[in-house]
Amino acid sequence: MSAIQRAQQYRQFTVSPITRHIGAFIEGVDLSQIESEDLKTELRAALFDFQVIVFRNQHITPEQQVLVARVFGDPDKVKSLFPRHESQKSIEKVESTPTGYRYGNDQWHADVTFSNNPPTGTVLYSHVIPPIGGDTLWASGTTIYDAIPKALQDYLETLEAVHTIDNSGWATYFDQLEDGEQQAQNARVNHPPVVHPVIRTHPVTGRKIVYVNPEFTVRIKGLPRQQSDALLNFLFYYFQQPEYQVRLRWEEKTVAIWDNRATVHYAAADYDYQERRLSRITFGEEQAF
Repeated sequence: MSAIQRAQQYRQFTVSPITRHIGAFIEGVDLSQIESEDLKTELRAALFDFQVIVFRNQHITPEQQVLVARVFGDPDKVKSLFPRHESQKSIEKVESTPTGYRYGNDQWHADVTFSNNPPTGTVLYSHVIPPIGGDTLWASGTTIYDAIPKALQDYLETLEAVHTIDNSGWATYFDQLEDGEQQAQNARVNHPPVVHPVIRTHPVTGRKIVYVNPEFTVRIKGLPRQQSDALLNFLFYYFQQPEYQVRLRWEEKTVAIWDNRATVHYAAADYDYQERRLSRITFGEEQAF
C-alpha cells in the first residue's frame, strides 16, 4: 500500500506524507487537547506507520507536552544528559545560544542507544528557531533493511554491535563545561558499553530494522577491526541516501514525534551560534524490544 493510500485511512485528522517511505505532516489536531481515545489510537498508528509525524502551529505548555508524550509511552522511562526543565523534569532542554554551551547532534544516531533499554520515541517542540539552518533529518532503518540484499540481511541477523557514549558528541559538550571532566567520567561510569543486535524486529509493526548508528555504535562483536569498520561504514552509507530520508525545516511552535526504534536522525549544524531552543521528551517502555 502506498503512503498516500495509507494516509487516506485516518479519520481523526489529515495526513500528508512527506516522502514515499518516511515522514508525514498531521493537520487538524490541537495537541493541547487530546483527550479522545480514538484520537490517541490513530496518533499512535500514524507514528508507527510514518515513523516521523510533524504538527505545525502548536501552542502547548510544558505540562501538555508531557501529556502528549504519555500518548505514546512513559516520559519518565529513559533520559539522556541534557539539562532538565525547571518544573517538568521529564523535559530536556536542547538549546544553543550565541554565548552558551552547545551540543552537536550533527551525526546520525538514534537516541540513547548506549542504554540497555533505549527510548522508544521522542517528542521535540520548537520554541526559538534560527532564520536559516538547523533542520533535522531522519532516515528509516526499516526501509534501509528492505534495501539490503537478502544474503546480507541473513548474515547481519547473526551479528551484535557495541554501543557506547565514549566517542559521541557528548565528549565535545563536556569539554565546554567547567566540571566537564568530572561529568564525562560520571557518564562513562553510569553508561558502560552495551551490546545490541545489528538487526532488530519492531515489536509493534513486525518490520526488521538496521539498528546501528555512527554516533554510538563503535564495533561489531567477533569481527576484526578492519572488517567491522568496513561493514559498519557500508550500513552507515545507506543513511546518507535521500531516498530513505525526510528533512524537516523547523518553524517555531512545531512538534515532531518520531519512532526511535525504527529511525536514526541528524541535526544539521549550519546555523553557527544563532539561538535555537527546543524542548525534548524521550518516552519509553519497560522493554523497548
